Amino acid sequence: MSFCKVLAAASLATALNVSIASAATFTIDAGDVTVSGGDLCFPGDCKLDGSIKGGSFDLNTVGDTANLSNLFGWRVLTTSRWATGVGKYSVNATLNFSSPSPASTSASGYAGFITLLGSVSGGVLAWTSGSGIVDFSDGYRLSYTLNDALKLGFGTETTTGASFTLEKTPAPVPLPASALLLLGGMGVLGGFRARRQRATA
Repeated sequence: MSFCKVLAAASLATALNVSIASAATFTIDAGDVTVSGGDLCFPGDCKLDGSIKGGSFDLNTVGDTANLSNLFGWRVLTTSRWATGVGKYSVNATLNFSSPSPASTSASGYAGFITLLGSVSGGVLAWTSGSGIVDFSDGYRLSYTLNDALKLGFGTETTTGASFTLEKTPAPVPLPASALLLLGGMGVLGGFRARRQRATA
């Protein structure tokens, strides 16, 4: 492929990307949930541990929604496999995004559990400030809602999630700028063709 064709193709690709690019990958980093409160277990001790497992999702256009069902991990930690007891806590979490550009948001709520012989457990999680908006420096905006939970089952671990909706994308570069770039590439192509025809005449 000749240089002039490559230049024209690159100009066309650049023009299209400048005017329509909006898709992005959003990445939430793993981290800890701050848990504070009280518990009473016997034999041994128990407490609630929370973590942000993190994750990534792609959103293409305004209005698209993504669900991360395992964004948070929760565990009842016990010092005895036969521990039986209850706990009540306040929880605070900060979601740190590393892409498409650094951003963060915080949420708070409360959680509680009951566990029987370290085998059957139940828990409740309710976010009191679990929804909001995240603005990114490159122009993207997300709205989010963290999921409440009420669960009962075997074991001492569970997960909860959240949903994210794309509210805004970066403003595209005005079309005239990309059109001028495309016309410039086409002009170079025309110039090379005319030069070749004169050389072969």
